[in-house]
Amino acid sequence: MCTSNYPTKKEFTSQKRKFFMKLTYKLIIETPSTHQVRVVIQGKKESGEKSLDFFLPRWSPGSYLIREYSRHLSSLKAETANGERLFLEQTDVSTFNIDWNKSELKNTKDADTFTLSYNVYCHELTVRTSHVDDSHAFLHLPTLLMGVLGKNITDPTIELSFPPSWSKVSTGLKDISVKREAFIYTAKNYDDLIDSPIEIGCQETDGFMAGGIPHDVAFYGNLLPHKENLKEDTKKIVEHIADFMGGYPYEKYTFMTHFVPGLYGGLEHSNSTALQFDPTAITNRKGYINYLALVSHEYFHTWNVKRIRPFELGPFNYLKEATSKLLWLAEGLTSLMDELFIYRAGLITMEEYLEMQKDNLNRYFSVPGRKFHSLDDSSFNSWIKLYRPDENSNNSSVSYYLKGGIVFFALNILLAEKGKSINDLLTLLWDDYKKHPERGVNPEQVYKMVEEVGGKDIREKFEVMTSTTEEIDLESICATAGLKFEWDKSESPWLGFDPEFSGDRVIVRAVTLDGPAYKAGLNAGDEIIAINGMRVLKDRYNDYAKYLRANESYTFMISRLASLQTVTLNVGVTPAKLKAITVADKDKAVKVFNP
Repeated sequence: MCTSNYPTKKEFTSQKRKFFMKLTYKLIIETPSTHQVRVVIQGKKESGEKSLDFFLPRWSPGSYLIREYSRHLSSLKAETANGERLFLEQTDVSTFNIDWNKSELKNTKDADTFTLSYNVYCHELTVRTSHVDDSHAFLHLPTLLMGVLGKNITDPTIELSFPPSWSKVSTGLKDISVKREAFIYTAKNYDDLIDSPIEIGCQETDGFMAGGIPHDVAFYGNLLPHKENLKEDTKKIVEHIADFMGGYPYEKYTFMTHFVPGLYGGLEHSNSTALQFDPTAITNRKGYINYLALVSHEYFHTWNVKRIRPFELGPFNYLKEATSKLLWLAEGLTSLMDELFIYRAGLITMEEYLEMQKDNLNRYFSVPGRKFHSLDDSSFNSWIKLYRPDENSNNSSVSYYLKGGIVFFALNILLAEKGKSINDLLTLLWDDYKKHPERGVNPEQVYKMVEEVGGKDIREKFEVMTSTTEEIDLESICATAGLKFEWDKSESPWLGFDPEFSGDRVIVRAVTLDGPAYKAGLNAGDEIIAINGMRVLKDRYNDYAKYLRANESYTFMISRLASLQTVTLNVGVTPAKLKAITVADKDKAVKVFNP
């Protein structure tokens, strides 16, 4: 049950920044190969103000980890309009104070007008960091732009300066440039400004109209030859979701995708998204389906998270964790809908949709941590667990993306028994947002909406699934949707650890709780040297199922902290996995998943 105390409307309103300020920002990229961006901030303090406290965010909304972006700052300097130095002091890991009283100014005329400048090192290509090199610049603005404590930065502008060899800028920001060679943009406030990533370079650009709204598409990186129509399929996703939600809550939208081998991820913004995907995966059907689901996921966040959201996610305190027990709504519901949307939009078949659910369930069943960590716990501890994984994470916690999506998958089926669906819950959530756009929701409100749609019994079942670690009888639930589980119960040998390879060497990466390796005392970091005296390298390890037998004992020679040791490992039997989810009653299944 939800027992937390949430702020009242009056308390919520009092959290808003009360004082207004105008700032202009300029980002200067002179030599991309150095990965440096020069940031110049200009503004004017109120007459009589003695000091201003600037801050650089420590985290990014949508990515719940304190990342300490200020570690990349250098060469900070503050000056008056006359070029005199102002006293500038770092007062915390991410805050910087300009003090006029401590400044030894010779000319006080126009001293209230100031310039703050600094360099930022940008060489990490993720959706929540900035990356600048000779090929492009991806600017994630929480890593670059300082705000002012206690100030509401209204109508800020940002000007971009970059090498002339780069010809394109892609962003969700409003373009207010008056000259073709200038690149100047604006936003309503500081929050909206840093919620708008920027891609600069020679990226491939395209676009489409949907609902009379322009949608820009930008692709950075290289794609192998393929037969897919990325733009047309993206448009189908956009039109389907927007039609489902009843319109487009923005004036334009921008998709930015980095196609780089080994990368995967996305981060939502109010009218844009940054995506990263491995281009080799586009060439096969399953990989392409995963790409469509990623597009669907981040685009649906336009509604769920950027508008419908947990109470704690806005207004933002960028210097402190925004802990919430409702990230299972933010990400779990989105994880259900992303795959459901691409099925309903006709981009995948029922069989392909169920294949995705099979993979989700197999991942869930392989996580021992689900027995110890509820969805509430997973959400609240995201800052110290999900975004800080280690070799024991799978044993101690569960992802609110994964379990959250499965719980909403189960809820949709349970609601179908009442002649309802997840559509009805989304209607209530969206209607609540439209009535209270600045408030957000707390768990109790979500539970009440579930009860309004499905009744008290459905609410109770749903609340158990989110707030406890009680096992969910997913097979029985799926049976009511006309689905049948087919299990693979092979007798193949199982060692109970995940390997990683250093050249040909075999290293234990993670040990599964209560598995054979766990019981034998193997540790993460152990190197497997030999089994029963036989040297084991990568190729031989990968073939272990051919020469090891389940329910037999073997002597493993290992190297642990450069010391040779032996352990006795009793080989187990591979746990049963879902082989397939099949349709036993097609009419019932279609009614549940595409009512």
